[in-house]
Amino acid sequence: MRLDTANPPQSRAEHLKLVLSLMLLAVLLLPSTGAVKRFLVDKGFVATKLSSKEKAMQLAANVIASPYSYFTAKTDLPLIKVDIKYQDWLQLEEDRRSAFERGIIPENRSQVTGSVYFGKEKYAAKVRLQGDMLDHVNKADRWSLKVELKKKQAMFGSRKFALVAPSVRVNQGPNLFAKSLAVSGFDIISPKNIPVKLVVNGADWGVMLFEQAFSQDLLAVNNRTEGLITRLDLLAESTNSKGEVTRTLKPRVLQQKTILANQALANQRQIALALLDDFLTGKRPASDVFDAARLGQYLAMVDLWGAWHALTWNNWRWYYNPHIAKLEPIQSDVAVTPAEHIWLMKPPSHRFALSKAMLSDNQVKAHYLAAKQQLVTTLESKLIPELERYDKAFIKSLHQDSPLLAPFDYHVMKQQADCWQNNYLSTQCSKIAEVSSELHKQMDNYQAKANWDLHSRLNEHNGELVWHVTNSEAVPLTINSIEGITKRQEIALLEQINDELPVSIVPGETLALNLPARLSAISARVALKGKKSEAYYFQKETAPLSFIPRGGMKPFVSEQYRHFIAQEGNQWRFKAGEWEINDYLVTPANTDVMIPAGTTLKFARDAGLMVFGKFNSQGTATAPVVMTRQQNTSKWSGLSVFANDENTSHQVDHLHISYASSPKLGLWKPRGAIYFVKGNVNMNTVKITDNQSEDGLNIINANVNIYDLTIKNALSDAFDCDFCTGVLDTSEFTNIGFRSGGDGIDVSGSTLTVKHAKFNSVRDKAISAGEQSQLIVSDTHFNDVNFGLVAKDNSLIEAHHVRASNIQHKALMSYSKKRIFGPAVMRVTDYVCTDSDCNIKQTAELGSELLVNGLTIRTEALDVKNLYNTVMKSDKPK
Repeated sequence: MRLDTANPPQSRAEHLKLVLSLMLLAVLLLPSTGAVKRFLVDKGFVATKLSSKEKAMQLAANVIASPYSYFTAKTDLPLIKVDIKYQDWLQLEEDRRSAFERGIIPENRSQVTGSVYFGKEKYAAKVRLQGDMLDHVNKADRWSLKVELKKKQAMFGSRKFALVAPSVRVNQGPNLFAKSLAVSGFDIISPKNIPVKLVVNGADWGVMLFEQAFSQDLLAVNNRTEGLITRLDLLAESTNSKGEVTRTLKPRVLQQKTILANQALANQRQIALALLDDFLTGKRPASDVFDAARLGQYLAMVDLWGAWHALTWNNWRWYYNPHIAKLEPIQSDVAVTPAEHIWLMKPPSHRFALSKAMLSDNQVKAHYLAAKQQLVTTLESKLIPELERYDKAFIKSLHQDSPLLAPFDYHVMKQQADCWQNNYLSTQCSKIAEVSSELHKQMDNYQAKANWDLHSRLNEHNGELVWHVTNSEAVPLTINSIEGITKRQEIALLEQINDELPVSIVPGETLALNLPARLSAISARVALKGKKSEAYYFQKETAPLSFIPRGGMKPFVSEQYRHFIAQEGNQWRFKAGEWEINDYLVTPANTDVMIPAGTTLKFARDAGLMVFGKFNSQGTATAPVVMTRQQNTSKWSGLSVFANDENTSHQVDHLHISYASSPKLGLWKPRGAIYFVKGNVNMNTVKITDNQSEDGLNIINANVNIYDLTIKNALSDAFDCDFCTGVLDTSEFTNIGFRSGGDGIDVSGSTLTVKHAKFNSVRDKAISAGEQSQLIVSDTHFNDVNFGLVAKDNSLIEAHHVRASNIQHKALMSYSKKRIFGPAVMRVTDYVCTDSDCNIKQTAELGSELLVNGLTIRTEALDVKNLYNTVMKSDKPK
């Protein structure tokens, strides 16, 4: 329904004439009323000086330049239309009216249904007001709207996003900050901010920013494994007689309902929140909680831009990396500005309580100083030239509605960097002050309050299983039901216990509930007062941080291994021979592990090896290194290797691994039996057989150079490579996914060359490329596989000399599974299929592309969801 009266469209000249008239009025009224100031800000004016005279001169110059800016503006922007029914629109108007009464947009706000139109598509959506402060809604239109598309649809790689006026985010500021990170090679997650044209209920709202929300989509398009995002909430605030502010903060995850519904993410939630709580309470240093390198780089960039706003407690966002069990900073509300009197400030990271605590850690400080030096050194030769080019191009997308907008003055950045480098000791620099209390009332001290479930435990006591529930919250919590889980993953309904529920626990009270001793875990539905009931998972004898992957403090778990493992400085040298290991061995940080030719290591069920540093298997063709189970057990707990950094190189020669499983250590649960994270992974003749975990070989964020890889009898997937680059030459995959279905090679966000590969008896896909991967495949043969070569989710596969036989479903497929990525492309030459019905075993979904031997395969509608619920359905082992 249109809420406006249709008017004849204005010509560009008429529109400019009106804008210039209003600007002239604004100049005459300086210092002006609030309404005129808001008008100027909305049109892109940002005062870079403090005095009224300098503001007037700047405005005059911007007005003079505005006709050129307007007529050279980029006008072919993406068009988004939002339609909301009248009665629903009234709810948004009521929230806006309430915001003006309270001085802030209410936390509990209406979420209404609407329709979003983009291109030729129509999307069902939920819409509400976005933001907290009144600048989001203080204009007649162009309010900030939060949009969530339904049915897993996506636009610009996002299902959840905000539409905000550029002035709310200081126009090009967020994009300039993100561009600085990219140019500097700092891999920090940064939300997209894309200029679009917006029409709401028929009314032209002009140019707005499409702002990506903090969600799983943001992680996926930034090449991060599925995880979660955390933030801090304010529970209480107090001020003492000295005026010092103390705040009580509580960590939480975003999208908690979604997180708790996924077992793996629920486990990650407990670890992430416990880590944050330990940092806030001083139990753990920052480098043991956060990715020290990325945190140091982020803080350095914040200081270069004077982006103090990013450091306030409520603007921090962190991604929990499930591989290393650490938190990464996410660019959030940096509010960088060209205003010289704000941009020029002493490092705000040295002033804010949380960032000060982070920088008190020597590792974080070292990475901060390294990033600072890099920025200062490359500022004039690289960073500023790149920013100037990007800035001039980007603001053309905003000029149609913001003709007063000008590029940043990067001489200010140069001055900031020079003063930062010489510690503000020069006469000019000494005048630069700390972040002003007029900008932000900071906290002097902070304390933390952990979630109730982090204080609660499921432990065995005197032969009985007891669940101790501690209510650390400020409101009562109610236990509504409990479901038991046995060691074999069987469900126990616990009718007798549930008959006595629900039961409420007041703040500060602990309740002990006796449960059947046969249980290994429980899932309990619990609700805090005023909140909906949610399912929480508790594992027997497992605190959230009972195990996380960290370098051990001691050289060995037990003295019994000293006769065949020699510690020399930062090296572990194994002795050739056959040895039994009955413990899970964890090396100290920065350790080089060397296993000589002819060594056989036999592990007990819960035993394994975790290396922090460099791994070197020195096997030969006649004397390989062997890692396997002991005779009296069915499996062992695998090999995990964490590189020191991306430059660490592992050399793995003639290694035979069998019957390995991923470690089951606390709530940290990696997928791979053999697991490499970061660095350069060089492999030559590696055999992996009879693995007992989700992935046989799992490599994350690494450069790979693998020759002669054999994986046989894999329980599920054989080789999973996420965010990798490199070559896999000469490989063979046999009997893959025999229990639960699995792929031979499964890559995400990777650039990989695969040649001379053979696949026999693969229950799912031989090669699967997803999440913007690029694969070059050559001299490859598929036999007896469900699916051969599959490109999905904006991936590209270029294949040559491919042979296929005994294909159960499809030999070649191209489609989109995750709509945030979009369609895929596959081009295959010299392709031969020996099956009688090969012509129907090639499929491309509408929008994707499949080219086979020079012929384009006709696209068709494909029910991808049904595909994964039937012939591609997997039952991964837990």
